[in-house]
Amino acid sequence: MERAAQKHRKYFVVNMEYEAEGVYYTKVLDSKEPGMVWHRLLTDGGISGEISRTVEVCASDVSCAESGGELEGHCQAEFDNPGDVLLFGVKGRYLWLKITVKRKTGVKPVAERILIYFPKHTWLTYLPEIYGDDQSSASFLERYLGIFQSLYEDMTERIEKIPSLLEPSAENRDMLYELADWFAIEGRTLWDDSQLLYLVRNAWRIRMRRGTAECLRELVKLYIGKEPYIVEYHQIKPYFDGERRERLLKKLYCSNGQEFAVLIDDESAGEKNRFLGLKQVVDMAKPAHMESRIIVLKPYIFLDQHSYLGINSVLGRYRLCCLDGLCAIPFSVIEGEEKG
Repeated sequence: MERAAQKHRKYFVVNMEYEAEGVYYTKVLDSKEPGMVWHRLLTDGGISGEISRTVEVCASDVSCAESGGELEGHCQAEFDNPGDVLLFGVKGRYLWLKITVKRKTGVKPVAERILIYFPKHTWLTYLPEIYGDDQSSASFLERYLGIFQSLYEDMTERIEKIPSLLEPSAENRDMLYELADWFAIEGRTLWDDSQLLYLVRNAWRIRMRRGTAECLRELVKLYIGKEPYIVEYHQIKPYFDGERRERLLKKLYCSNGQEFAVLIDDESAGEKNRFLGLKQVVDMAKPAHMESRIIVLKPYIFLDQHSYLGINSVLGRYRLCCLDGLCAIPFSVIEGEEKG
């Protein structure tokens, strides 16, 4: 049970669980004000047609401690299967509910949330006093306006909660996925919840930078966990000599201004499915007119190939070959004299 306040509106929230037929009592709710006029009761839960309940709304200015713990004899309103009702005539500092539950055999336990709003505040107070002179007509008008007042208050509450809906969290997965659809985030199945949360929170900034090397680097790092190396044509063009070096650079990286290369290590590439996912991520971030080359750096040293000191190759100290089952001589050829 909790008590909440929002501007002039206050309400209690009571969580109930019905495990079997019987009579249930809520805790006694204390408004802290004698003679409190209660306003509205709203239920929200998984109650189906297989369960029926009668709700008696009880109120009193005397606490249970002062009355010897007696809860009976204070009913001021009664409703059958209430959903959203106005509590006309319910008055008292303390309020509690007596709920009589009937259910069919075999029905699973169900829970519902009950909201009780106070104090009473009706739109009749905004009208000229003449509308409240006649008690019977004023009561009818108050009930009639109460229908539209409830709709207005619910809509206002939803509008006030919009900022919280736009602050996604990994715990609320349904809302996270809905926001991802709102922001048109591509390849939603490629990302886990934490990655998707990052994309939603940074959707505007990422979209504004889409098609740039910074955006591509950010998305690839988010996907594989490591920042890639991106080589563009204008970066290698100053090293062209019109001969072998130019042909080699074009072969290793990109052959024209409409192409770029993304270099990642072998560990980040992972299995085939992960590599295909990486290709989709690159396609999301690159300019529409550009072509990409994804190059996986193998942990070997080859001349005129992708060998980078400290990245996919490390110079270490010399170690004698030891045939202990743990050492290997990869890509080596041992030649000897031919025997004639």
